[in-house]
Amino acid sequence: METVPPNSLSSRHITIKIVEIIVVCVIAFLSLGGNILVCITVYRKKILRTITNMFIIAVCVTDILLAAVAMPLTIGALIIDHWPFGSLICQIQGFSIHLLVFQSLHIITLTAVNRNLNVVRPWLYKRIFTKWTTLFLILAVSFLTAVILAALVISLSSRYEFHPSKAICVMIFPNRGASLQFTIVFSLLFVAFPTVIIFACYARVLQTIRTHRREYDATRGEHDSQSVLSRKEMKLTKLIFIIILGFSSCWVPCVAIDIVDTTQTKWFPRQLYIFYTCLGYTSAVLNPWIYGFMNKLVRKEMVFLLTSTCRYVGSRT
Repeated sequence: METVPPNSLSSRHITIKIVEIIVVCVIAFLSLGGNILVCITVYRKKILRTITNMFIIAVCVTDILLAAVAMPLTIGALIIDHWPFGSLICQIQGFSIHLLVFQSLHIITLTAVNRNLNVVRPWLYKRIFTKWTTLFLILAVSFLTAVILAALVISLSSRYEFHPSKAICVMIFPNRGASLQFTIVFSLLFVAFPTVIIFACYARVLQTIRTHRREYDATRGEHDSQSVLSRKEMKLTKLIFIIILGFSSCWVPCVAIDIVDTTQTKWFPRQLYIFYTCLGYTSAVLNPWIYGFMNKLVRKEMVFLLTSTCRYVGSRT
């Protein structure tokens, strides 16, 4: 099996080429614009500068970097029909994609732990999650992710090489055993472990909220104010569902493709590989929708910023 599939970019039909370029450009635009809007919104509104939003902003920053560093290189390769940027830039793109995506995932996991303690153990939450400890946790997790990833790359004698079908630089290995070893460690540490924590934390949050609601109903009976609790529970349930669905829909298929790809001797169809890339990049688009547009205050401020920008541009033309 070759280290990478034969270059299939130049053989694309012009229609497919245009569609692929437009799709990745739209993903990059939505990711960059949406995450920047969330950052500006939190900066402008003092009431939004909370501990939880520190995690949200950290995720937005990683997604902004992914959209600004990795996606334009993919767009360039799709336009030119080959990788024109050299080996060094390939190493940077490949490593940054792995690093930023999984830093984002691990920060989301920290957010799940944060929400779990806030609801289940509020007394412990106040002791652990100050602004300084939260900043330290974000930096520590980001640094640890970079160290583990770098150690895996170096220890397995791997490097990044352009994958024409995926239109990104991917990690290649000296032999199939090293490839399988990386995929297993990578899947466990960077995907499976965070997924288990996220599911466990949010399941516990839902259980606690439902228990509190039953206790409220049992002690006070029907009351007009109980609708407040119901609305909060429904909002939390919807948010949890979208977080889990978004994470699963983007990364479970990608991990599955990687695992199967390391165990077979034939290449997948090119359409599956480019779908893999678009799906991975789409994860950077989800956070503004999940964390921003589901919050009424954030949504209102983002709409204000967009309309103000449009008016300003209109007045200048």
